[in-house]
Amino acid sequence: MRTPHQLSALALALVAAWPVAAQQAPSAAAPQDEETKRLEAVVITASKRAERQRDVAGTVSVLDGAALEARGARDQEDTLKLTPGVQFNKGDAGSNTILIRGIGTSTTNEGSGAQQGPTGQYLEDVPLASPQGKGTVYDPLTWDLDRVEVLRGPQGVLFGSGSLGGAVRYLFNKPNLSSFEASLKGEYAKVSEGDGAFSLYGMINAPLQEGTVGLRAVAYDRKDPGYIDNLGTRRQDANDLTQRGGRVLVTARPVSALTATLVASSQKTEQGDTFSVSPNPTRLEHTAPNDSRRSTTTDFYSLTVDYDLGGHTLTSITGHWRNKGNNLIDDTELFGSVGLPLPQVYRPQTSNQKATSQELRIASNAGGAFSYVAGVFYQTSDSNSNGQQIDPSGAFGITTLVDLTGKGAGTESAIFADTEYRLGGGWSLGAGGRFYRTTTESTTTGTQFGAPANVGPLESSDSGFLPRLTAKYRFGDNLWYALASKGYRYGGRNGPPTNDEYKSDSLWSYETGVRLNPTRDMQLDLSAFLLDWKEAQFTFFERIGNLPNSRIGNVGKARSTGLEAALRYRFNPTFDMSASLAYVDAQTRAAVTIPSGGPRSIVVPPGSPLPGTAELQAALQGNLRFAGPLQSRGRANATYTHVGDRVMFLGGNKPADGFDTLDLGLQFVRDNWTVAAALTNVTDERGVLSITGAPAGVGSFAQYFLQRPRTFTVSLRYDH
Repeated sequence: MRTPHQLSALALALVAAWPVAAQQAPSAAAPQDEETKRLEAVVITASKRAERQRDVAGTVSVLDGAALEARGARDQEDTLKLTPGVQFNKGDAGSNTILIRGIGTSTTNEGSGAQQGPTGQYLEDVPLASPQGKGTVYDPLTWDLDRVEVLRGPQGVLFGSGSLGGAVRYLFNKPNLSSFEASLKGEYAKVSEGDGAFSLYGMINAPLQEGTVGLRAVAYDRKDPGYIDNLGTRRQDANDLTQRGGRVLVTARPVSALTATLVASSQKTEQGDTFSVSPNPTRLEHTAPNDSRRSTTTDFYSLTVDYDLGGHTLTSITGHWRNKGNNLIDDTELFGSVGLPLPQVYRPQTSNQKATSQELRIASNAGGAFSYVAGVFYQTSDSNSNGQQIDPSGAFGITTLVDLTGKGAGTESAIFADTEYRLGGGWSLGAGGRFYRTTTESTTTGTQFGAPANVGPLESSDSGFLPRLTAKYRFGDNLWYALASKGYRYGGRNGPPTNDEYKSDSLWSYETGVRLNPTRDMQLDLSAFLLDWKEAQFTFFERIGNLPNSRIGNVGKARSTGLEAALRYRFNPTFDMSASLAYVDAQTRAAVTIPSGGPRSIVVPPGSPLPGTAELQAALQGNLRFAGPLQSRGRANATYTHVGDRVMFLGGNKPADGFDTLDLGLQFVRDNWTVAAALTNVTDERGVLSITGAPAGVGSFAQYFLQRPRTFTVSLRYDH
């Protein structure tokens, strides 16, 4: 493992290793002149072909990487709060969940077994999910990130299983083949009632053969200061986080029609203790005899090849990712909450997941009346894990209460297509579909309370068709659209001792909206949606003997309806603002019986809210550009976000109050230097982002995951 001093030397060497006479690139941190002239026409690839964001049938939010960095955003917690209707449910490292338009029945993936998440996550067009569980939960830095695309509504036709509510795509900056670039940034962060920490980031871009081959290398050593005290271990600010990693991207263009980009990335995240507090959600503390430590390493590789055939482009995307986890989680409070007070209970876990995927597609180039994309996709994955639960006191006559090893494998294959035809007079119609098939296999061996708990192999398979229909009407610079699409998530089996099956679930989404451009300085987007969800999967805890066991079942029916609005307005060349609002009403449509081992079973009536998503979310952002001191260019920004009341478990218990957050930022740019400061969560609000613990009928135990307390960050950046 590299020390911070080694990483510092590496980053400095990257910058200094090139001749001083290298071609100088404009400062990447500087406000763009074009931004003062007009609102951007953003081009995205959410439809797997280049298309203006405002021409897409559906709602896609685009978060620019440089703008996120300028605002002081560091991770998903900072990034996704800018997209109302998208709920970030915080967990420990590798345990965050993202819900879009209320589609979700769990606010954490802790204890969710092999259940696939309801929101797809993609890195460079490679799915980070697998046909046998959540896959890897990736949280990339904003450093040298090109953009984040947030796609609302099911994306099954183009992106496959697991994108029921929508998808989040992360795209890196690619090599510049014509000019040299280098950046170095040092940063210090201090958190309210907590510690301070330094971080270092570096980037170098070099054309190895001008116009033909380019290299881009990124390295970072990020440290988030801790702010939660563990009273049991007497360690203050125990939840510090370290994230080290880097990536190398190589782009080659041997001929004008052929472009190939190779990405190799590795990121290791280490967490000193849990990010949760208990039992009081207003106090930054908890009590446990052990720190809940986590370590996650994610390696990612992809090769994307585009070949221009004239009117069409042939694309091949080969991806591979591997995720390794090594955790030690303290369960003492959980046992005490269900009437089993013990001196200590802890849970060591190791896990390994990997997946390899291949997609081959062909798409029409822009310009014709008929456009299309069609392709094939195949993914294979496997995993193995071991989890133990240890009671050193031997109160049950044994010290190792649970010792289970799981192995799994799966495949997903598909044929897909999406088309659009312009009829004339501003009208166009589109249709698409995806034929898919998934297979899974799993085996569990080991013991529970000394008894054998061997299961398997358990095999399952599923197949089906996902349709998508669209209509558009263009009038001037404006667009009306309507679409109907379907999403899918596979089912599976619970682990021992019941080994019962839970069904696959699917939903239909119906959406209509307008993209309006009243003036060259204003954009207004309005949309309404209805999502009809069948056999919705949910996680619950069932008492088996004296202990709660995590299980997966099916709700039956659920529905989410809502409205979304987004406004961008440029008042003048120095000031612009944006505002967005989302109203989401997500609830069950049938009674749900949650078993908990006899008389404690509860019945959730129809009309109960789905957990984790607020009815009302809003965001307001403003940017001011001005002449700074010492001939610098200044920029100030402010961001206000609101998250409404939520419940965190199906059945309505564990409520979380709404909260508001204010973030401020300031930066000055002169020549190649940028000095920036950010103050996030200015009022130090203790907003609850998620709750874990025992639902009603099992116990009162609750752990609260709060938004990051007030944090002051200052940074110095040099761009060459």
